[in-house]
Amino acid sequence: MTDPYRISGPDYDPATPRPATPRPTTSRPAASKPALSKGALALRALLWLVLMAGAVVNMIANGIGAWPLGLVAGGVAVACIAALIVHHVNRRKT
Repeated sequence: MTDPYRISGPDYDPATPRPATPRPTTSRPAASKPALSKGALALRALLWLVLMAGAVVNMIANGIGAWPLGLVAGGVAVACIAALIVHHVNRRKT
């Protein structure tokens, strides 16, 4: 059985260009992706803003020793990450 990935043989010349084989694509074309509605765009922007605010409050609170506030802010940040992932997955299914 021959190995199709082995580079050897009497006719092999590394200086000779070989035709590129096209790779199959699994993504959809850009034109077929549905546009985000204004509500979905606003939700995504709000989730990102709350995520950033929660992360900043978490870092500051843990830096000054206010761990209960840092714990709450970290939980909010993790919840925003989960919501962003769910939002992205739901958008890809449509």
